[in-house]
Amino acid sequence: MIIEISEKKNIVLTINKNCYLKILTEKDITKEYVSWLNDEEVIKYTDIRFSKQNTINIKNFVKNKFSSNSDFLFGIYFDEIHIGNIKIGEIKWHHKKGEISFFIGNKSFWGQGIATLAVTKVLEFATIKLKLEKVTAGYYVINKASERVFKKCGFKVEGKKINDAVFNGKRIDVVIVGYNKEKINKL
Repeated sequence: MIIEISEKKNIVLTINKNCYLKILTEKDITKEYVSWLNDEEVIKYTDIRFSKQNTINIKNFVKNKFSSNSDFLFGIYFDEIHIGNIKIGEIKWHHKKGEISFFIGNKSFWGQGIATLAVTKVLEFATIKLKLEKVTAGYYVINKASERVFKKCGFKVEGKKINDAVFNGKRIDVVIVGYNKEKINKL
């Protein structure tokens, strides 16, 4: 299912009365957003940590994801405040599958279950609206917060990529998790 760009910009997914997801555009890029992507604590389990981020490269990234037919980049909002991002993509339409990734940039919202709510809502969007049958993700084996989120959302460990990443100068495993459409109804 391909969603036209004009339709894409209007996608808003309501989680609850305080929290929602909306497709990010260049207008959503703020100094605070840029600062998250340069905060070592926020990005320590992502590959973005290997390069300094600035408004220009973030605008290019957001613009690229907005114009893509195989990526949906959402901002996570709480009481109208942008607190993080969640993405489904790159979607492989022929295989009816996509990959999910997320982060909560505003640290005052860590540990409140918002990432779990956002992943649950994006899974619903991916399987119902986009008609995907499989959603996958990967996380560093030492990232216990992501492990908890994916477990709560019903993802199952499908394997490990042994010594696949470098963290603090040491090689570590990357855990691969998957979610099948028939299990989404149990959320």
